[in-house]
This record gives sequence, structure tokens and C-alpha cells, in this order.
Amino acid sequence: MNWDEHTKYYDWEFDLICTKQRNDIHIWKALASEFGYPILELCCGSGRVTQELIKEGHNITAIDNSSEMLDILRAKNLPNLKIINSDMTSFKLDKQFKFAFISYSSFQQLLTLEDQIKCLENLQDHLEDGGVLAMDINPRICEGEEILPKTHSYTAEYPVNESTITMYTSHTIDRVSQIKHWKDEYLEINRNGEERKTYVDISLKECSLDYMKLLFEKCNFEIINIYGDFLKGDVTENSENLIYVVRKK
Repeated sequence: MNWDEHTKYYDWEFDLICTKQRNDIHIWKALASEFGYPILELCCGSGRVTQELIKEGHNITAIDNSSEMLDILRAKNLPNLKIINSDMTSFKLDKQFKFAFISYSSFQQLLTLEDQIKCLENLQDHLEDGGVLAMDINPRICEGEEILPKTHSYTAEYPVNESTITMYTSHTIDRVSQIKHWKDEYLEINRNGEERKTYVDISLKECSLDYMKLLFEKCNFEIINIYGDFLKGDVTENSENLIYVVRKK
């Protein structure tokens, strides 16, 4: 996915529709306090989680592959923050960290086992001995039926430039590779009636509990905890988010 295309709507849309995901800040605050800093954040985006952890006094190195997202983060002028534009499979830093994390199912943007292993091996190189990695995984990405053709998702006022945005979405599911592919269309109409369309594609790979256990074992991480929600609840068959907390062996 090219997140640069979605940057102008990202924070606004998150606040509009991602009511459950907002609660993830509870677990990132708790884990950051438990395992300490310096902290490495992968896929930081525009800094929704980053800024909240810095308010708690943490020192963070934040990485994302979208320069537009990082421009938004830089504009926040946060202290104790180093920003790096790079990919989570290939970044190289002359530093190791006590705690690293990947929020909001972002690890699932890696669609092949090869890239997932590259990411975890790269994190091995950047964690201190006994350093801890945490990530939020949605284990139910491919549940449900496909949505075709495009379907109306929402219409809402966009206050940035006094316009109205209507979002249409569709998705297909590759059952063999366990990947869901979304195609979203944003129709923005300003107060003069002028229209602008933005198209965004995103794909996420489903990662089951057993799959993640094997992946961490292969990449020399031991599991400390697996939580079934953002308040450190137990894993159940209804858990929509699994938060893995693993330690470098």
C-alpha cells in the first residue's frame, strides 16, 4: 500500500470510524512502562501512539515507510523522538532497544513468510539481549464474505477544507494465501461542488495463533504473554486482536 495517498484523510478517518482500535493506547502505555526505553516503534504512521508514549516520558525511535505520514509526525515537534523513513524489513540503525512494538495489525501488511522473517530477524539485530517485542495482530482478517462491487461505507463532513467525503469500499479474499485485498475510493466534494477522487488499496495477511507461535520460534523469540484485548484480557475464540509479547532469546 502507498500510505502517502491516504495521508490527508488518515487521522480524521481513524477518529471517525475506528472506535475500538483507539483503546489500544492502554496496552502500549502499559508495556512501554513495563519494559522501558529506548523504544523502537515500527509503522508509526502520523504518530497517534507515538505522541501518547512521549507524553509518558519515553524516548522513541519511530520508523515508517510513508514520507507524508512522517511529515505530519514531524510537524508535532515532539521531544525525545527520532524519526526515520524506512521499511520494517530493511531498516538499519546503529542502536539497540529494550522494547519494540508494531501496532494496529501493521505487521500483517507483510504478505509473505519471507518478508515476515526478514522483519523479525531485523528486529533481532536491533533489540538488546533479552529485549522485548510486542505486536497487535488481527487473527480474523479473512472471515466473512467478499464485498463486490464497491459498497457505500460512510458519508461525513471533512472539516479540513469544508467538504464532504463519501467512502466506497470493496474487498476480495485470497483463501489460499490467506490475504484480504481492499480497494477504497474517497469522493470529496467541496463547498463549490468540485469533486476529487482518491483511490487506496490495502492488503493484509491473516496470521493465526499457531502460525505466529511457529514464526516467533523460528526467529528465536520466546513468548512471554499473549493477550486477547487491549486491557490484557485472556485470549478467547471471540478475540478480535491478539497482542503478542515476546522476548529475544
